[in-house]
Amino acid sequence: MTDLLPRLLVLLLVWACVSASPMLYKLNPEEKYEADLVPVSSTVIPLTVLEVSYGAGGKPSEEYKAAYLRKLRKQVLQRTEKGEDVGEDVLITVKTQNLEKAKVKAVRATQAD
Repeated sequence: MTDLLPRLLVLLLVWACVSASPMLYKLNPEEKYEADLVPVSSTVIPLTVLEVSYGAGGKPSEEYKAAYLRKLRKQVLQRTEKGEDVGEDVLITVKTQNLEKAKVKAVRATQAD
């Protein structure tokens, strides 16, 4: 009786391993059986859409958007009055504004005594 219990346990474990993973085979053109592997698709977990912004956080108010657009329009009008070519694809950035301020103007030479 004591010899029967380990054999039964081993037989049960072997049966569990064999039945847990059935393998399907298919006959290939060379008359040999090969494992028929079925692709398994993965599940895509949708992520929440995040809104990226700067500043104190949150969405800018409508007043802020309107003021910002007025500022951009004013900058474009100033550039067109100066005669600079402003195309639709020109981006007005802080760097371009700083470059305009940094231009060196001609200095008149004064006579030293």
